[in-house]
Amino acid sequence: MSKADAQLLSQDLTAQVVLLASAELSCVELMQQQLAAITASQRLINSYIHVDAEGALAAAAESDARRRNGHARPLEGLPVAIKDNIDVAGMVTTAGMETRRHDAPATHDNPAVAALRRAGAVVVGKLNMHEAAMGADNDNPFYGACHNPHRPGHTPGGSSGGSGAAVAAALCSAALGTDTMGSVRIPASYCGVVGLKPSWGAISTRGTVALCRRLDHIGPLTRSARDLRLFTRLMIGFDPDCAQSRAIHFLPVYEGPLRIGVVDFGDAADIAPDVQAAFEQGLHVLRGLGHTLHALPPPAFASGRARRAGLLMSEAELLVEHADAWAGDRSRFSPLLAKLMSWAEGRSAAELAAASQLADRAQVQLQQWLAHCDVLVMPTAPQRAFAFGTPAPASQADLTAYANMAGNPALSVPLPVAAGELPVGMQLVGEIGDEMTLITLAEAFQQAIAWQPSLPQACAAWWPQ
Repeated sequence: MSKADAQLLSQDLTAQVVLLASAELSCVELMQQQLAAITASQRLINSYIHVDAEGALAAAAESDARRRNGHARPLEGLPVAIKDNIDVAGMVTTAGMETRRHDAPATHDNPAVAALRRAGAVVVGKLNMHEAAMGADNDNPFYGACHNPHRPGHTPGGSSGGSGAAVAAALCSAALGTDTMGSVRIPASYCGVVGLKPSWGAISTRGTVALCRRLDHIGPLTRSARDLRLFTRLMIGFDPDCAQSRAIHFLPVYEGPLRIGVVDFGDAADIAPDVQAAFEQGLHVLRGLGHTLHALPPPAFASGRARRAGLLMSEAELLVEHADAWAGDRSRFSPLLAKLMSWAEGRSAAELAAASQLADRAQVQLQQWLAHCDVLVMPTAPQRAFAFGTPAPASQADLTAYANMAGNPALSVPLPVAAGELPVGMQLVGEIGDEMTLITLAEAFQQAIAWQPSLPQACAAWWPQ
């Protein structure tokens, strides 16, 4: 099949589940259309590193049989895609690196991937990403740049850029990414989708290529907030074989009006005026939902200091994670990544300890803010997506890094923007274990603004007719 129904594929996962359950659409038909859209998109968007078309169609046929027999599971036949630093059995885990291109395929699924498969989801393939997850533009020198579906030539964000782009361009029903200092939420913001970084340890990171074990999280990206309610619950669970896994006590959804904390960043964060204006409109919507806004003081130290500390921690851990390859042919690392890792080689143990202490300060700062509110709200990224070939703003992760360093759940939800404008995200941060309050608030926000998933206008240039 060479055609794909844009209206069908751009619906959110929740709506697609209903269509499949009603037998208006078969799993194979959905997958055929999904694969046609992926094929047509690759030349311009390049969101996939690997597509398992044969395996996906075979799994979709099995899902149809289960549906006919009355044994459908929650995600039966839904196409999902996985960032390529997360293990999927039978597929190579490249982490966007040339050094791993010819590795043997993974023999086991990461636990989150395994949970999605047990729920009936079909893994279509592996998604493009920034090399080694160490960056936020997804201009990958070895697998090609992944482009923003809203405006090709612009970044989709990173490092989970392929995940954000694929969900926004209706190239899967949902995707998994990883988030070390914002790498799920920044692509969600730039691409106009929803992204959740759960509480640290809530979703097992066993079977991933680590960037920084203290900061790494696996998180979902979806086209609507309501999709997260089902999708997230399926993956959460304590994994005794993962040192970073935790048995999280999940809180019930907070009933009644919320105290929404709004930080006065002032000069401490370089937030673009147009992003700030969209954010203030979002605050107006939250106030209209009956929540109260509480002004919070600026951070005790510049946001960028915590982000730079996280970079050093990540660079140092890259030297351990990729030690064998680093000891060999360094030309298989991009010049930029080699520069970052070489710089980390020259840092002392005391400097690394100081970076860890600075991360502790960021954690305390977030805890202090949350002591005065139920949910903290801020822009996801200080800017919109930028064009390839222009310097990447150093401040991209300044507002997202806090939640990684503290381990708190954080969610990015799209803000209303004018037609043709690049997306902007609003970040919701809650107490550890309070994912469902964040998801419920994001759902209510999207209902209030009458949010409907839709294909970006720019996708018409390549969409298969």
